[in-house]
Amino acid sequence: MDVPGFALVTGAASGIGKACALAFAKEGCAGVALLDLNADALSSVRDEIQSICSKAANDKPTCRIEIFPTDVTNEEQVSANVQAVASLFGRIDYVVNAAGIALKHAGGAAYATSESWKRVLDVNLNGTFYVLRESARIMLSQTPIVSSLTSRPLQRGSIVNFSSIQGVVGITLSTAYTASKHGILGLTRSASEDYAKDGLRINAVCPGYTETPMTTRNPDVLKAMEERVQSAVPMQRMGRPEEIADAVLYLAGGRSSFVTGSALAVDGGYTSR
Repeated sequence: MDVPGFALVTGAASGIGKACALAFAKEGCAGVALLDLNADALSSVRDEIQSICSKAANDKPTCRIEIFPTDVTNEEQVSANVQAVASLFGRIDYVVNAAGIALKHAGGAAYATSESWKRVLDVNLNGTFYVLRESARIMLSQTPIVSSLTSRPLQRGSIVNFSSIQGVVGITLSTAYTASKHGILGLTRSASEDYAKDGLRINAVCPGYTETPMTTRNPDVLKAMEERVQSAVPMQRMGRPEEIADAVLYLAGGRSSFVTGSALAVDGGYTSR
């Protein structure tokens, strides 16, 4: 995937964020910083990635894995930890904003509480902005990373934000989540325009229905999702976290060197209808 540099991944303790961190390590990244709220879960993911990479490299892992317990809604903590990652690795080449939460509003927008609205926007949109802002300041001062495939200079940095199919369409009872994911697309497109000429690329990925601990732990929710998938997703299946991670690594790495401001749908065809 041509990702020889250093990566920072939020939401790395589980699901798609964890899959992205593992993919960076397996594809030759020099170091990956794992950011999430749960320190114990981060430690477990770090050990798992190190074990997998050690076996693949005959017990000689080449990817450095570091953990940073982080609340992405706390801008001071985000700034301090992103700076700490940059100091530890010497630079940050790839940032993946995978941290996020989803809430349904019983009764729809008319009955959504201000608390749930603010919570979803704070984590999904504000958290993404705080990480992007601090990372961009660091990346803009870096020399371009060199491709591991062709030795050509690629970029000063690459940021991949997580939107969703709900960044493109609306889904019932999901007012706050849909608004936050639309907002992330606006943030991505505007910021990418700011820095395209400077070698900082900013893109978004829009996953569809995906099998993660969050979506499969409740049997009733899983059943409803499976029924929705059969009727609305042309591939008639849910995606896997590693399939989303593949798209993220494409957008982060050298194979997408002429791509910025894009929103890549990875949804089994859901938004093509």
